[in-house]
Amino acid sequence: MEREASAPDSADREQEMDREDGLTIRSGELIAVIAGVLSLTILLWNHDRVGGWQPAALVCATIAISPLVLRALHARFATNRYVRFCADFGPIFYIVGLYLNLNPILDAVNIPIADDLLMRADQRIFGLQPSIWLQAQVPPLLNDVLLGAYTTYFVWPLALGLVLWFKRKEIQFDEWVTALMFFYAVNYALYALVPAMGPRYFQAAFFDGPVHGYLAPQIDLMFRGSPLARDCFPSGHTGVSLLVLAYAWREARRFFWIALPILLCLIAGTLAGRFHYGVDLLAAVPLTVTSLVVAAKLKQRLPVGMTLTRSAVLPLRRDRPST
Repeated sequence: MEREASAPDSADREQEMDREDGLTIRSGELIAVIAGVLSLTILLWNHDRVGGWQPAALVCATIAISPLVLRALHARFATNRYVRFCADFGPIFYIVGLYLNLNPILDAVNIPIADDLLMRADQRIFGLQPSIWLQAQVPPLLNDVLLGAYTTYFVWPLALGLVLWFKRKEIQFDEWVTALMFFYAVNYALYALVPAMGPRYFQAAFFDGPVHGYLAPQIDLMFRGSPLARDCFPSGHTGVSLLVLAYAWREARRFFWIALPILLCLIAGTLAGRFHYGVDLLAAVPLTVTSLVVAAKLKQRLPVGMTLTRSAVLPLRRDRPST
């Protein structure tokens, strides 16, 4: 009888250990891990032809393991709201970290600049070069407004995430992070496959000086110090703006109406500020739609993410033949 009574107790303890040792990786974080591993692999495979690859490799390795570390801490301190916040918003730092270290990855992929191809696409689609045409159409004050809106790019996806998080819309927050991570992962991959410098560099001879405006020239000069100058196709500014608007319309309608005028100006600023070709903006639309669809499907398939527990490992140990 004692043995029969102790068996359930042993099973209960094992189940409790499984719950305590469980590690759940959200779908957006899983994308970050895959992106970090692939980026690190590209750098290591081509390290002999990429100068200064080591810092970028270290960042990629950190991105690959950080979601695991943060979720382990979250599992250990499940009631600590600050730990959970850091784990939930980790993908924002993964996105920024990858962007700041894309140059060595683009060098490793080593595909020629595609500006001429994008210019020809613009000419075929629009019959003109949008940025060159706009310099005579947009008054200086409007340029200031458009480029001012352009500088708010990183504010909106973070702000929407904060709104969802503090409203405790956990499912919607996770889906939003997944859509954002998928968009950026594919966006960065396309930067490597279709590298382009943009009109402000490649078409510089066709402009009659800096962007017209009172503050616009200073804003343009500020962006010339960007760590990456081959990030045109597709337009991340356009795609993320549309992503924010689409998701906010569904989940945070007041936020949508606040963001709408500024994000429309931001999108217009990509052309008026000479950052993008018209085809870059068009290419961002299907990527945005795909990101929303993939995030929704992943949320259905992995509602709480991918969970690893001791119960998934112990049976393998039990079934292993003794030697």
